[in-house]
Amino acid sequence: MTFNLRLPVFMAIFALPLSACSQASCLEKYYDWNYDRMPLGEAVQKVSERSGCPIQIDHARIRNKTSHEIHLNRQPYQAMRHMLWGTGMAVSRTETGMTIVSRHPGEDAAVEAPSATRGN
Repeated sequence: MTFNLRLPVFMAIFALPLSACSQASCLEKYYDWNYDRMPLGEAVQKVSERSGCPIQIDHARIRNKTSHEIHLNRQPYQAMRHMLWGTGMAVSRTETGMTIVSRHPGEDAAVEAPSATRGN
């Protein structure tokens, strides 16, 4: 009876590190990426379509941004990091794929000071 109680605990402890390291399987395969500079939205779409990895992104933040060229054999995450170089954006892995966010989110927020009018 003691063995039956210990086995599930042992299995749970053993499984914890495996689940903590899990990532989307679409991020594991290597691809040859041969793309010149292009609109960043187009680059994100090409990486997502080729790898099958969903990429979450706020399209308003990438408007008017251009990707860096890439001519390498890399995994999708590494390719996306390379293509984002110099754009002010960063990529992170998620359980299902990737997400792209601003590298400096505080600088992106438009700060508008309220106009104060004083009547004398």
